[in-house]
Amino acid sequence: MTHPTRLTHPTRPTSPTRAAPPNRRLRTDPVRIGALYDLAVAPVFATPWTAGLAIDGVRFLHTALGLPGRAPGEFAPEHLLFVTFFGVLVTMWAVVRLLRGDAVTAAADTAGRAAFALLMMCALAAGATPVLVVFLVVEVGFLLAQGWQLIRARRASDLSPRETVTS
Repeated sequence: MTHPTRLTHPTRPTSPTRAAPPNRRLRTDPVRIGALYDLAVAPVFATPWTAGLAIDGVRFLHTALGLPGRAPGEFAPEHLLFVTFFGVLVTMWAVVRLLRGDAVTAAADTAGRAAFALLMMCALAAGATPVLVVFLVVEVGFLLAQGWQLIRARRASDLSPRETVTS
């Protein structure tokens, strides 16, 4: 009998004494630390009041450091609505990654980090405040660490690309 969530190869039985494949529960440091980072940062953007304070903080840093580019302007309620959507969704996604921590969620998060990094680079190229570079460096760091972990787990696995989840 196989464990209900164990990844198995469709033509090969799973031995009860064999260790679980490394990508079965990918609770590795980069994935967990990335989720904890997101859980520390994203809730700040989950309410209009705290998001407004965070944006004011970025504006203050931009001005105080005399940075080139544009400081964030005043946000209308509609802008804050989308910022809070981001805060709520990223917070929820961080909780999912902490609870599940499997290869699929790690891969999805890695792809999401690539998208976030690309969007930040587009904003910087369009003249956004260089304060974004701090967030960009963190995103790229987790993107590379998680991507490397996924590659290592895949190489260490003796399963074919046609893995299935038994139920």
